[in-house]
Amino acid sequence: MEGNLQQYLFRITAYLLIGLSYLYYLAAFSPLGINWLDWHSTRIFNAVEFLKLNGYFSSFGFSIWSSCSDCSLELLSWKDKIYLSAPFFPLLPYILLNEIGGKDFLLAYGPELDKTIILITGILIAELSIRIFRNLSKPSAFPSFLIGTAVFMLFITSPWVYKMFLASWAEVYFLFFLVSGLFLVHLNKNFLGLSCFFIAAIFHYIWSFFIGIFFLIIIFFPKLIGDKNNYNEYFPSNMHSSPYKKMIVAISFILPCIIYSWMKLMISYDLDGSDGSSVFFRIGVSGNDIHNGSLIGALQFLAGNRITSCISPDSSFMMGQGFNFAIFSFNCFLSIISMALLSVLSIIGISTLIFSSKVARSIFLPLAFAAFIFIMIFQQALSVHLMGYSYIFAFFFSVGIAALINYLSEKFSSLLLKIAFIAPLLLGVVITSTRVSLLTGING
Repeated sequence: MEGNLQQYLFRITAYLLIGLSYLYYLAAFSPLGINWLDWHSTRIFNAVEFLKLNGYFSSFGFSIWSSCSDCSLELLSWKDKIYLSAPFFPLLPYILLNEIGGKDFLLAYGPELDKTIILITGILIAELSIRIFRNLSKPSAFPSFLIGTAVFMLFITSPWVYKMFLASWAEVYFLFFLVSGLFLVHLNKNFLGLSCFFIAAIFHYIWSFFIGIFFLIIIFFPKLIGDKNNYNEYFPSNMHSSPYKKMIVAISFILPCIIYSWMKLMISYDLDGSDGSSVFFRIGVSGNDIHNGSLIGALQFLAGNRITSCISPDSSFMMGQGFNFAIFSFNCFLSIISMALLSVLSIIGISTLIFSSKVARSIFLPLAFAAFIFIMIFQQALSVHLMGYSYIFAFFFSVGIAALINYLSEKFSSLLLKIAFIAPLLLGVVITSTRVSLLTGING
């Protein structure tokens, strides 16, 4: 951890002030607020209460995923509608809250827990970024405080993060434990780091499976194809010192997927039908794929919001005001296009980091591989679920924009001039992100 304890605490204080101030702003001005939407609250409660009433392993840990209000949660009523697309692991924080205080306690503190996890994730990303920028071939001239606060601001104000305030997905806890593991491994706390990787995989087995596949590829394929390049730098920090450690890293990501597959196989024997979509539907080749927008549809998360938010806004004040609605739609399109362009720039920034920093390669390349697989294969899933899967991109976006700014600042020899020009540039990105967040519709 860079710097002395006083500097570290100073940065943490700054992060918290920025984060809490932004949440206060959103609570005051965002049309949708900063807490779970009603349909999400009901769905979370139904899922955890179903397990509480019927036994946490009565259906091998699988629950229901419905927003029905005040409906019967007895197992017999849902026997053939168990949601098999995800196990109960992502519900663990909410199960605990529901056990402690019931429905009211869950709905009061569930959103606060999510926001806390997101804030801590932003802090960890900021601190990881400081380590990355200090280990570039040409280290950044910016003080650690400025690097950290810039990355944290870009992360916490991004529209992908805002969507998680309204309806959190398993990605929130997956990214938290993944970044925690990366941070711990970089501090040479290997056992704790590997434990965090495994817990991250417990929360989201799909992302973790693809990351594990990446590690298996660079472990075994070089020998199969006669590739003599050194791939050790793609493993977290010092986890490449032996073949044993490399395999442990891969297994920590893949094992939860094996456990989940076994659970799904076991329960499938007792069910005539189930809720959740097939892998072919999520890819978009089931034969009934009206939501599949192919690659462009899968990439629409780059804009931070759907274009349809400019065509059919949830706000009713526009209705019957043709000229005002035309103004809104035009500027809404411009805002979304602006966000898409910033996202492309952030990808360029991340690319410069990956090419110039071993630390960045070990942090970003496995996750980038997983994201690439998601986009290329699960095209309909990404077209439909703009809210959840895109949260991971906030990590790339915040560090990528900071990397691009750092690269451009090298043209200035004066630190004062760098800060003078970069401060409004950073503020412009934050304002654009906030504007797009405020366009978010009731369904994300």
